[in-house]
Amino acid sequence: GDPTKYPTANPSTNPTSMPSASPSREPTLVPTKSPTKEPTATPTETPSSSPSVEPTNKPIDFSLWTYSAFGLEPSVSPTTSPTKEPTANPTRRPTRRPTRRPTRRPTRNPTRNPTSDPTRNPTSQPTPDPTSIPTLSPVTPSPTPYEPFFFGDSFTTHRDLGIQVSTGLSVRVIAEQGQRVPYADGGRSSRSYHTMTDAAGIIPLDPQNPLEGGYAYVVNSEEGDKDGGVYGIYFDKDGNVLEYKSLLTGTTDNCGGGLTPWNTWLSCEEYSEGQCWEVDPVRDDARVTKLGGRGGRYESVAVDNTNPDNPVFFTTEDDEEGCMRRFVARGNGWGALQSNGDTSYLNILDNRNFEWTNDEDEARQSAARYYRNSEGIQYHEGKLYFMAKKDLKLIILDLDNMTYEVEITGRKFYGEGSFSAQPDQNLFGPSRKYIYFTEDGGDSPGVYARYGEDGTFFTMFQAIRGGVYDGDETVGIALSPDNRKFYAGIQKGVIFEFSREDGLPFE
Repeated sequence: GDPTKYPTANPSTNPTSMPSASPSREPTLVPTKSPTKEPTATPTETPSSSPSVEPTNKPIDFSLWTYSAFGLEPSVSPTTSPTKEPTANPTRRPTRRPTRRPTRRPTRNPTRNPTSDPTRNPTSQPTPDPTSIPTLSPVTPSPTPYEPFFFGDSFTTHRDLGIQVSTGLSVRVIAEQGQRVPYADGGRSSRSYHTMTDAAGIIPLDPQNPLEGGYAYVVNSEEGDKDGGVYGIYFDKDGNVLEYKSLLTGTTDNCGGGLTPWNTWLSCEEYSEGQCWEVDPVRDDARVTKLGGRGGRYESVAVDNTNPDNPVFFTTEDDEEGCMRRFVARGNGWGALQSNGDTSYLNILDNRNFEWTNDEDEARQSAARYYRNSEGIQYHEGKLYFMAKKDLKLIILDLDNMTYEVEITGRKFYGEGSFSAQPDQNLFGPSRKYIYFTEDGGDSPGVYARYGEDGTFFTMFQAIRGGVYDGDETVGIALSPDNRKFYAGIQKGVIFEFSREDGLPFE
């Protein structure tokens, strides 16, 4: 029949040899210490003399249990009734989750009564003594979740280098001013790395196979009095330094520049009679171009190559009245910039509209009013992005609609650092999601990334505030052909190579 809810006051002295058909509704609170291999065939001869009248309802103390030690949480609603039938094939491992009401310690004297229903497949070995707190088999840790990289979330300080780097980036030194450049084979360059390092660009040595043929980091020297020039650091496809040499000497104040569609470097002299030079690091040749006209304090160059037969070059001038020049070339390739073309100048008309004019004086007046001391410039999808550093402006010209907009650099900022000094050179990343900027002056000059959709600025790296680079400027931003190495420097010191620790390319 069904078991009674409470034990009888006078138990039977002759219990049945077989367990009851229906197990009790309440599970045994305490496991046996040494269960037998087989159920007992002979019942106990003498029951306990004084059974309790009421079942024990004393709560179990859980104070010694810490579920967090197992990385688990107890179930919210534990089962109130045991299963009527035991598992046909019991597992050898404990359950993932401990019971809500585990026993604290085994009984000293295990019961001699058989269980209500023996297991169908008893184990061949007796169960070992249970521990007071059951152990769990080790849980295999889940793989570390991917954490997206964001510039400026936090800084890692490299005091030996004098900079703070956005956490998630690694950095190494490529070249130091006045020191011979170290090569991957253990040797060094025959000449020391030049002084007053400035703008730079990356040119693949094999344009037909840019990821396999190696590349040159072509970089200016802004020394004056014909001590300036252009130099090249040559790398293999994996970024190992192979060679350092001069490509153009005898020029003055080579400041900014830009790349041509045919893989040459344009280097701009920034003095009253300056010119723009074209340098080819593969053929090791250099020529003056038509971009500079009669001369000026030229800064940087961008090109719209939408029509390869007539590429359009835009050149900025770092002067209070330095107007932007627009040169339409008549041809494409080496020699195109040494031939005649059509020149006009940027004339901003009001707070929205602009035009191209042949009147250079009118354009200079416009520059003095709207875009003083223009610097870095980039072209992308019908728009020009250039800097007016004296006013901390990023000016975006819509070449199709002949309208423009202005943004104050660094006003909308995220994370560590600040972009508060003058914006200088700029560079689009390969995805065009970010445009990168260098900084001229301040007590912690750095390199910053602007997110294209909302104009938020982030810090990539910056000099330690008030440190050895206080008042200096960042220079030479360029990306390797695979976009996994980002080069940048500080003018009076060093060229760095940055890479993402997650192994992904820069965007």
